[in-house]
Amino acid sequence: MRSRVRAVVMTGMLGVLAGCTPTTAGPMVMRMGPGLPDERFYQVGFRTGPRLSAPQLSDRGEQDPFQGDAKPLRSEQWGISYDAALTVPLAERLSLHAGLQGEFFLVPVPGYGLYTGLSYYVGSQQLGLAPAIAVRGASDFGLGDTDSTSSLFGVEGTCAFTVQPEAGMSLGIVPFLGVHQSLVNPGSQETAVYYGAVVAAQISLGEGKSKLELSGGYGRAHTGGASWNVPVAGVRGGR
Repeated sequence: MRSRVRAVVMTGMLGVLAGCTPTTAGPMVMRMGPGLPDERFYQVGFRTGPRLSAPQLSDRGEQDPFQGDAKPLRSEQWGISYDAALTVPLAERLSLHAGLQGEFFLVPVPGYGLYTGLSYYVGSQQLGLAPAIAVRGASDFGLGDTDSTSSLFGVEGTCAFTVQPEAGMSLGIVPFLGVHQSLVNPGSQETAVYYGAVVAAQISLGEGKSKLELSGGYGRAHTGGASWNVPVAGVRGGR
């Protein structure tokens, strides 16, 4: 019995490690309203996105053949990541954003990323938009089960269109577009484009400052000559 349990656990761990190249969670910055000009906002949760290096690894024979739209939730091309984010107001409308992402499997496994950017809010307390630009970098540091090191560097633009129908609730649509360099070393570099949109809701919990954020939508990823649909989902708590 113990040997069977051990076999199941090892199979699960190997399946995750096979897809531990960095997940590109997007949109990186989602500013759901004007925010508070004198208080920092912390968030932590889970988000999904594509593994933009998947076609490169398949071409090199280090993963199974790339499935694209046939299997959009396949772990080699789609992942779930931890996401921890910080928003720091710099002025009444201008905010600095920073975040950390790590692949999800009980504890983070190889595949970590950092991002930072700026957003600017235009509008009133009830209705507005917040364009933002951010840069990201991520790598698996060669700690996965392939012979390569997968890394990612890029820039992403977003623009959140938000409405606050009542106190403590913000609803929005957030389109995004990111352009990245996907490096699989040694010897492979491709330009990767990832774009799409999510619908998001941020709701205050009780009378305090805690908030729950839910988001979902679809994206489209392009790396080299391959392209595929990407289901996008996220849940984060904030305070």
